[in-house]
Amino acid sequence: MTKEKFLTVRWNNILSVGLGLPTLIYVILAFSTAFWLEREGLMGLAIFGALF
Repeated sequence: MTKEKFLTVRWNNILSVGLGLPTLIYVILAFSTAFWLEREGLMGLAIFGALF
């Protein structure tokens, strides 16, 4: 695959969605539920957040 074929609007959109969805899920879980109030939930969200 050449550089010109890889750096297209389509690939940019795919990468944006691929990286944006986990971030959106993290924000929704962290702020809309009481999951982060428990110790295990806070640790899970911290690990997930550190990965992304």
